[in-house]
Amino acid sequence: MHTLFLDLAAHDALIACCDEQHTVASQSVHARIGDHEVIPMIEKVLAEAGWKFEDLERIACIVGPGGFTSLRVAVTFANVLADQLQIPSVGIHLSDLYQARSQDSEVYWVHSTKKDQLFIRGGQWEEPTLISLDELPTVSWMGELIDEHREVIKSDPVTLQPIEEVLPALLHSQKYDQEIVTPWYGRGW
Repeated sequence: MHTLFLDLAAHDALIACCDEQHTVASQSVHARIGDHEVIPMIEKVLAEAGWKFEDLERIACIVGPGGFTSLRVAVTFANVLADQLQIPSVGIHLSDLYQARSQDSEVYWVHSTKKDQLFIRGGQWEEPTLISLDELPTVSWMGELIDEHREVIKSDPVTLQPIEEVLPALLHSQKYDQEIVTPWYGRGW
């Protein structure tokens, strides 16, 4: 299956073309990408893979958390492309991508969102949950934290497998459908 993967939300954002076993082509994306730069970057990655838009069979998109505009641009593009090509798509939470990169199920995923709040998943938090900084336990962690949150957790993040190595298996394990992908903001908006 030829799958286009879009992640404009993470600090290590990525556009990639994957088949069932390989990341065929990929490009890192700067967190401050302009929306006018998205299509040329995707076209470049498709060209590196030797694919055209018509060759795509599925689209996967990171739906959150992340910047408000970045999420909306990625999700909107994924939805429009899936609709125009009449192919299935799926939204993937950023914590699922991190979990796929971790070799330890006991590692907590954390993601800063405000100076006094962050999202966490692991342990008692089976789903991504918004907590206050006061609730943050000292744990082995992976994710994206601002400096103030790193000082509270008092440990370095665990080492993760490269995205390109785990991405084909993660994408292959998803349930794609014709439903509209929606951004995840984590606050009930």
